Amino acid sequence: MAARTSKPSFTVRDEYMRVPTRDGLALHARLWRPVSDERLPVVVNLDPYRSSDMRTLGRGDIFHWLARHGYIVAHVSARGTDASEGIAEDEYSANEQRDGYDAVEWFGSQPWCNGNVAAIGTSYSAFTAIQIAAQQPPHLKAIVPICGTDDRYTDDVHYHGGLLHVGDNVMTYGVSMLAVNALPTLPEHGGVEWLDVWAARLERTPFWLPIWMEHQRDGLYWRSGSLAPNWDRIRAATLICGGWHDAYRNAGMRMLAKLTAPKRAIMGPWTHGYPDFNAVGPSGDFSGEMIAWLDRWLKGIDNGVEREPVLLAYMQEHASPHTGGVNRPGFWRGEPGYPVPGAAEVTLHLARDGRLAERPDGSGEDRFDYRATLGTGTLGWGGCPWLGPAADQRPDESLSLVYTSAPLETPLHVLGNPRIEVRVRSTAPVIALACKLADVAPDGSSALVTNGILNLTRRHSHARPEVVAPGHTYAVTVELDATGYVFRPGHAIRIALSGSDYPNSWPTPYLATVGIERGGRLLLPTAPPREADPSLSLGPPKLPRGRYPQQADLDRVSVVRDAVTGAVTVETSAEQSARLSGTYRYRHTRHARITANDATPAIASCESTISHEMELPGQHVSASASSLVTSTVEAFHLTIDLEVTMNGRRHFARSVRRSYARDLL
Repeated sequence: MAARTSKPSFTVRDEYMRVPTRDGLALHARLWRPVSDERLPVVVNLDPYRSSDMRTLGRGDIFHWLARHGYIVAHVSARGTDASEGIAEDEYSANEQRDGYDAVEWFGSQPWCNGNVAAIGTSYSAFTAIQIAAQQPPHLKAIVPICGTDDRYTDDVHYHGGLLHVGDNVMTYGVSMLAVNALPTLPEHGGVEWLDVWAARLERTPFWLPIWMEHQRDGLYWRSGSLAPNWDRIRAATLICGGWHDAYRNAGMRMLAKLTAPKRAIMGPWTHGYPDFNAVGPSGDFSGEMIAWLDRWLKGIDNGVEREPVLLAYMQEHASPHTGGVNRPGFWRGEPGYPVPGAAEVTLHLARDGRLAERPDGSGEDRFDYRATLGTGTLGWGGCPWLGPAADQRPDESLSLVYTSAPLETPLHVLGNPRIEVRVRSTAPVIALACKLADVAPDGSSALVTNGILNLTRRHSHARPEVVAPGHTYAVTVELDATGYVFRPGHAIRIALSGSDYPNSWPTPYLATVGIERGGRLLLPTAPPREADPSLSLGPPKLPRGRYPQQADLDRVSVVRDAVTGAVTVETSAEQSARLSGTYRYRHTRHARITANDATPAIASCESTISHEMELPGQHVSASASSLVTSTVEAFHLTIDLEVTMNGRRHFARSVRRSYARDLL
């Protein structure tokens, strides 16, 4: 449904250039540049994912397509990565954020730019787009953050619900970036002294994972690089894109509600990545929507984007957890704003006999025993690293407190963040409350809609945790992740409460029995019923693919319970490779496993090994990082090893051994 857009009429050439920063360093940028004598707008993508070679992750096709529409696209490598000077001090460091401002202003002042710049990107570069906009560089006219967030503590990969996150923080991302940052630039971009520059960078670049584990509560560290709570800092026209199966879905809805700049949000059924070629569908022509947005704010084309729905949301419907499938059933709805006109809240109460009732029914308390390994029916947090819908929830529900409504007589359209308000007590000083919202079909299967978790020591604040006094009753609210979903007649609503979201969150350390008072409330944000409108659709993808081909195996995931010890181990592995030219190959492999036990929840472990390899004529470089995180009641213990080889011989090695007191985690 994109408004009229510019045409893909330009021929595109590749080039590289250096971008100066205020402290005298130079950033490496790869440009997709339309062949034209016109002054054209510039689109900046800033991240540490190596603009020289790791463009094979799908972004190269997007960048080339934008350039064909008359945009100079600059993929800028963050300082200390690829051929950019400096040191990668941390993700989203203060220097890196200033670099983003400087890059926008430098590009905007070039004689071949029309003075208008946008910042776009997915994941890391979505963060940097938001961070650049918060600094208000004069040449920045628009941003398009895709799968990013405005809050680095509550909605990033490190701590989720006030608990140490496992899937990306410990198992994959923190280890992967260690290896990525250890790779050299390509010799043709590093100059004659590239080996010396690489050696100095290896010695000076810090390991990021220990930094994150030092900051277990919210505070100044996490506020740096977070837009929240000062959303009015953004003045650039903002097109937000998110997916209901992505880890960053909350930010899309929150930013749409809070931003004061021109804004629009498209929330689809997708997981982490561009909607044009997503692992969860239906995919759509998001690139057309992005080009229309950029045409309006960077080229001044009056194409009517202001008259498009401010919120375009895909309303999912029941999908059997047994059949799977790539495309999620559902339909699009458009709204002039968010919260949507006519929005309301449906309240259901936790009642006797496991019922969700319209009115409170009966006093008393229901209890569950904390099981550290409960949650494998959900598996992936935001689709990473596991893709696709969750499994049937009934095995997990059999060990949880479950409350189920009567079958619905009319459709219920949920749009936003559901909440649970309960009075809870625990026998342990540290415990979490995990909440899963499910759609129970007439055949009895239970399909996950959305979920949330809260470390109850963070019940008042993520910055100032407080111990849970055993036996004391607390009123707590757990916000579930945002969703767009239609419960159909004949289906029932179910909420399941437990103490764990394993393996996404690190288990809390104490055995516990948790009591939930009846009368607690499930609050569902609802929108007025609306059926499918065929005119509201992204349409099929138009983006040409295959310019930068890669090969990737499906992730391999296993969940194994030791019948003797009771330990539950989740193991994942994957491999990806690409031929980037006739002579250059790239390969990435990872393997990770986490183990926990209901009988000894304090004793858990997670080990990961991730490697990135570059194969060039006469050179083979491999950077392999491995980590082991173990826990006791009092502490986390971290071991990290980095080994870099060149042509089969060890070139560099470094290790870290550290322990961190558990800060009510």
